[in-house]
Amino acid sequence: MISRRQNLLLNFIIKEYIKTAKPVPSSSMSRKAKLKVSPATIRNDMNDLEARGYLAQLHTSGGRVPTDKAYRYYVNELLSEPLRLAVSPQDKKSIAAALTKAGKDCRAINKAVANILSERSGGLVITGIAQDAEFFKQGLVSLFRHPEFKEAGNLFQLASFFEGFDLMFQLIEREFFHTLGTPTGLPIQILIGRENPFRQIRGETIMCTKYLLPGDIIGSLTLIGPTRMDYEKNLALIKYMTEQLQKFNQT
Repeated sequence: MISRRQNLLLNFIIKEYIKTAKPVPSSSMSRKAKLKVSPATIRNDMNDLEARGYLAQLHTSGGRVPTDKAYRYYVNELLSEPLRLAVSPQDKKSIAAALTKAGKDCRAINKAVANILSERSGGLVITGIAQDAEFFKQGLVSLFRHPEFKEAGNLFQLASFFEGFDLMFQLIEREFFHTLGTPTGLPIQILIGRENPFRQIRGETIMCTKYLLPGDIIGSLTLIGPTRMDYEKNLALIKYMTEQLQKFNQT
């Protein structure tokens, strides 16, 4: 277990790295994180978090970045505190407008879900009908705009993953959605970095869930983004979207 102060420090570093995509230095941490301790204490805590696998130092003189273990810790906290997952009024308005326009047509709904979630998350969103070969994908260009893919090697790995996209989507369906069961409540499977089984995208995070479409048809949703994605925002968007779909289909 990490201490309460280390928990606050780790959460701050994660949020700062999500926002800036730059390693977080210890120099101004005391002031920015509003921790009433000395810079030396913060450096000791960061060293401890690094030794325990929550932080990594990319360069000797640089700051720290969160590891997959840190993101997993952060996500588990978010899932245990659903009240933190708030959606902005603008996002609520956009989701409501998209679903109203889609009506009761399953294909139109899936297309709307892919479009609006990709636009709001900045990630790649894939929607489909369980056990159906038809799917919609939106946001690949947005995904490539993230700083992580400025390096040619990372871009090549991701691009090669999507070259055989039809086969890969079937693998995603088989690997992830069979464990989710019937879409009641909010079962979301989240695979962070090296937790996912696809070698080409082990620098990314995958979020998967199911939802009910008109006629009791089961829809599927996959969101792919960098491990530096805004987990709080994306989980909130998925939670709200699936809740609205459930209400929408009951009317």
